[in-house]
Amino acid sequence: MALASMVSSICFALFYLLVVRDSVELIWDRALVIVLSTYIYVQGFRQKLDSVSYIRNVYRLFYIHTTQVILSIALNNFDGYYFLAMFIITQACAYSFRDITNTFWYLLYVGFGLFGALIFISDVDARVVAIYSFVIPIVIILQYLASYVKCKFLSEMKMNQEMLRSLISKSEDAVFLTDMDGNISDFNPRATELFGYERHEILNHDFKMLRKHALTGSEIEVGLNELEKNKFWAMETTLVRKDLSEFPVRISITLIKYGSHKHLVYRVMDITASKENEAKIIEARDSAEEAVRAKGQFLAVMSHEIRTPLNGVIATASMLQHTPLNEEQEEYLNTITKSGQSLLMLINEILEFSKMENGKMVLDPRPSNIPDALFDVGDLLRSHAETKGIELLVHVDQKIPSQVMIDDHRLKQVMFNLVGNAIKFTSKGKVEISCKCLSFNQDMCSLAFEVTDTGIGIPEEKMHLLFKSFSQVDSSTSRKFGGTGLGLAISRQIVELMNGKFEVKSKMNEGTCFRFVLMARICEAEKRDSDQSLSELPVNADLSQLKVLVGEDNEINRMVLRFVLDSLGIQAVYANDGLEVIKACEARDYDIILMDMQMPNCDGLQATKEIRATMVHQPHIIAMTANTFDEDRDKCAEAGMNDFLAKPFEPEQLRYILLKWLAFSGKDLNSAA
Repeated sequence: MALASMVSSICFALFYLLVVRDSVELIWDRALVIVLSTYIYVQGFRQKLDSVSYIRNVYRLFYIHTTQVILSIALNNFDGYYFLAMFIITQACAYSFRDITNTFWYLLYVGFGLFGALIFISDVDARVVAIYSFVIPIVIILQYLASYVKCKFLSEMKMNQEMLRSLISKSEDAVFLTDMDGNISDFNPRATELFGYERHEILNHDFKMLRKHALTGSEIEVGLNELEKNKFWAMETTLVRKDLSEFPVRISITLIKYGSHKHLVYRVMDITASKENEAKIIEARDSAEEAVRAKGQFLAVMSHEIRTPLNGVIATASMLQHTPLNEEQEEYLNTITKSGQSLLMLINEILEFSKMENGKMVLDPRPSNIPDALFDVGDLLRSHAETKGIELLVHVDQKIPSQVMIDDHRLKQVMFNLVGNAIKFTSKGKVEISCKCLSFNQDMCSLAFEVTDTGIGIPEEKMHLLFKSFSQVDSSTSRKFGGTGLGLAISRQIVELMNGKFEVKSKMNEGTCFRFVLMARICEAEKRDSDQSLSELPVNADLSQLKVLVGEDNEINRMVLRFVLDSLGIQAVYANDGLEVIKACEARDYDIILMDMQMPNCDGLQATKEIRATMVHQPHIIAMTANTFDEDRDKCAEAGMNDFLAKPFEPEQLRYILLKWLAFSGKDLNSAA
């Protein structure tokens, strides 16, 4: 404003000296205004524009300049040129005031000054005085209103600027302002704290002095494209402090424009702590994954070590059942068999729970017959129910399609757990298995499964413990009825994998009902040809023609296998490790090899790979192992094994698998070789 006042004074002085020669121009006070304007203009360079002394001098200039114009108007009998000058000057000065109070007093001074000038002039027409007496207040009021709006806007803008300045100055991040070439023009106090430089050491220096590595040409090109497109660019990099120590940062760069000028705002965030936390999280995750792997390996080893002797117990007991026994021996044998089966069920539940915890439990949907699956469960558990004097009933809706796509093995597992629990906790009455078809929707059907008993019931306050792993409603039940408390937890996981949900209703001493609903796709396709051929296999097929090689290092398991194979009329050859298996195959062709996975010198997987790679005659190789995880089955299949038999196994399971591969070999099932 000082510059504007100085220039306007010079222009008006020259105008009245050269153009309006008959005017009375106050050259001396015009010169005074010019000198004062020049002084204030120079002061603005040396001091901050918002300093108190500078603002006061500007206000003094406004009043002096306005007084000079009013006097000129009075001396020139209210000349129109002077009135125009007065209007321009008062308008400019009024807009230059920063608060409405000073604006009010200035405009009040202008109004009284003009009226005083009119009174001072004696030969002015009365009509002119009247007109200007009407116009001047209106102009001043309009100036005041315009100045009020401007002052309010400036006040809000100043408040926003102060707020922004305060936020930047107190920000935990370093903020830099640079030109498009990266030269630093300003920064906040946090920048000096973070980098250790004094203000003069980095001001007007290139930002790249803070970088560990300069940006490549391609990186700069990408960044400029981002800035032009989105006005924003972010990156993670490493910067260097004054003491040459390095630290990781996240830099956010924003492009700001005003007019033809462009500037960059760098926001530098120190991410040392977050990087350390990230490293700790990664380390913790790796440790957790290692623990999970160790637990899985432990379970696999323990499963193998427990199943191996258990296989001998169950298989030997099964063989004993086919020998002459007195009543007392038969009772002892039944006790051994039941104990072995209970132990096997316990191991299976723990392994299933491990799969569930690791997210490795997967479904295998296939065309299944729901009534057959439910009747199979009923047939398996009926003898147990009858032993307790409980009636076991199976009700199947006639509207259920003949075949639906569902994992019938997992469905049987759920129903077996539910029905087994119902029989366990029911001392009299009945247990009912039911399945109803609720609705059809194109090729989908909704099936509701229920298991209802008349047992002891479940207290309402203990209902939340039902599906919790390793827990039972009452701790005394584990002592009275047995069990691990895993059956229902596993069943819930399976049902949820099938997109179902359990509902439980129970009354103390009246019974319990477990219910879940599943959606299944209707499938009218017939079973596979291989399943048909297996279902038509003769019951009394001759297996003596099979040439069988057994790879087994455990003495008890070899003895059990010899008993079972001898009973089937098979004269097998036995090998103690994988190397002996390979040598035996080199000496003679075999139809089937029963191969243990874990053997000394050369395990079953290595032996299988060698046989598949080198032998002209390729036998059917059956994995025979106590390792029952899905990854174990996958390893066997990848090595080239044809089938999988988990230990412990029943003699009938071994007979079935031999019969199956005898059929696939194309030999006559009813005559000896």
